[in-house]
Amino acid sequence: MKSLFRNFVIVFVFLNVVSVFSLFSQDFKWESKTAKVEKTGFNQIVLSTELSGMLKPDLADLRIYDSTGNEVPYIQYSEKPILYKQMFKEYTIIKKEHKYDYTRLVIHNPKKSEITNFSLVIKNADVRKWLTLNASDDQKEWYALKEHYYFQSFYNDDNTSEIRVLNFPKSNYEYYELLIFDYFDNPINILKAGYYDWSVETGKYSQINNVKISQTDTLKQSIIKISFDQQQYIDKLQFIVDGPEFYFRDASISIVKSIIVKGEAQSEYEEIKPTKITSNSENVITFSAFPAKELYLIIQNFDDKPLRIKEVKAFELNHYVIANLNEGGTYSLKFGDNKLNPPIYDLKFFTDSIPDNLPQITTGNIKNIEKIAVQENKPFYSNPFFIWIVIAFVAIIIALISIKMIKEMPKKDEV
Repeated sequence: MKSLFRNFVIVFVFLNVVSVFSLFSQDFKWESKTAKVEKTGFNQIVLSTELSGMLKPDLADLRIYDSTGNEVPYIQYSEKPILYKQMFKEYTIIKKEHKYDYTRLVIHNPKKSEITNFSLVIKNADVRKWLTLNASDDQKEWYALKEHYYFQSFYNDDNTSEIRVLNFPKSNYEYYELLIFDYFDNPINILKAGYYDWSVETGKYSQINNVKISQTDTLKQSIIKISFDQQQYIDKLQFIVDGPEFYFRDASISIVKSIIVKGEAQSEYEEIKPTKITSNSENVITFSAFPAKELYLIIQNFDDKPLRIKEVKAFELNHYVIANLNEGGTYSLKFGDNKLNPPIYDLKFFTDSIPDNLPQITTGNIKNIEKIAVQENKPFYSNPFFIWIVIAFVAIIIALISIKMIKEMPKKDEV
């Protein structure tokens, strides 16, 4: 009988431990469906500002599932306010010929741009050569630009070619003649001639909807309350001002912070960022994903009449998740489980293999799946409160059994 009772206790404890572990399974609060995928392969899912505002800052709580409930790996990407890209711009080599003792290349600079160097892409070779650079505007009369330049290659184990920069005095000729003296040896293989340039790209923003403002003008100050329906990650604010032809005011973006003064809770403004509100600017202030549901613009009017803020436009830099999706499918984005850590997928090691200019798909309305789960008729034994009561009851039984077994153990004097 005792053995049967012990087996019952063991089974009961096991079932309840399983129930407790179920409490720590993924517990998402929100879900959003993507639009239908139009092309199989990697797609860029654009997260709406409403959706991204509900995520953890590092997107740790976001998961993607297909129609069968399988988790889909993804990588995340966010726009940068300003992105600098280095690009190789190639000149046309209009002539490339090899004579007995030299190789001749003629490089075209059609816009007659002012340049000071060429970047030569050269097939790997272990060689040493002498070079001369001439220049012309008609390919008939050539003028010396750089003579007796000694070229020596370097070993490159990472690529099959190397880039060497040939510097020369600033000039704006249309044609450049590069003579490489081979001295009856085989020539080096120059693949390209060009230059490196930097391009500047501005990040793409999405405007945050339903921005509410209210203005209070006090002595010497105007306080504009800026509120959102939910917490948002703010990257940029723009103020549309109604004022005189010329104005130049000190201002600041602040939040309300609670402090304790003499045992009582009070509120004060905490400055986040100073700014200027002026008639000769667009009145834009930038942040870096600042989380807020309420902000305050405080303008110092001094002896001038208050300005009227007609509108506040709020923006967030676009956030994307990139995943390999199937044509015709729709996918579920689930999020809101604060216990989750960022997912770890193999895909992060293959970002260089993902092409640029991916097709974009959008997310739909956000559905509260936590409420739906609560409304379902669940058995009483799945209630966490009931589970903890049972665990406490079982612990008491185990403790009583243990005490009884200790008492029944033979004492040393009895052995």
